[in-house]
Amino acid sequence: MEIKLKAETRTESGKGPARRMREAGEIPAILYGSGSAPRAIKVKKEDLGEILHGSAGSRVLIDMVLADGKEKENHLVMIKEIQRHPFKEKLLHVDFMKVAREDKIKTRVPVAVVGEEESVGLKSGGTLQHILSEIEVESLPGEMPERMLADITGLEIGEHLTVADIIPQDGVVVLADPEDVIFTILAPRLLEKTEEEVAAEAAAEAEAAAPGEGAAAPEGAEEG
Repeated sequence: MEIKLKAETRTESGKGPARRMREAGEIPAILYGSGSAPRAIKVKKEDLGEILHGSAGSRVLIDMVLADGKEKENHLVMIKEIQRHPFKEKLLHVDFMKVAREDKIKTRVPVAVVGEEESVGLKSGGTLQHILSEIEVESLPGEMPERMLADITGLEIGEHLTVADIIPQDGVVVLADPEDVIFTILAPRLLEKTEEEVAAEAAAEAEAAAPGEGAAAPEGAEEG
């Protein structure tokens, strides 16, 4: 499925113009790919929000209608990167990449955990630790998955789930190192031990920083 998105070229750059664009409800962006020079563009925040909140999220194919003055061009694109404000729910900048339906592309997709309710390790009191949030894959644009699913149903305490354990859908090749750990289930006792160690270290540091009994008074200090 493809979604249409209107965009316009822009001539201004820098923090000031970018801020004014956002205040006007527009998001500064870049369009690149297919061997052409990057182009500074802008899109409506509302239009982009509808795409990002759709079922396919940022992995959807976009039929971009780019207006350059009176001229209009159509480009098949995907969202390559989104920059957000570190503290606010605010879009700052978007990178769009031109794609061709017949050419495979490489990108990073998020990893989603499934099987938490049935997980052997979690039922035994273990805690799930996330190591990797996304992995690199390759596929045709139309076959790019929204996310990769990692099933932890059979994962026991102390065991790891690696990239090799993920089964990609047809047409998708996982490029990440098969030995990279995505999830691990930590034992409760290890978590308690870590907390105890942290507390012990803090107490030792406090004791070392405190003046010892019978410490000599600073030179020149008055006694009495």
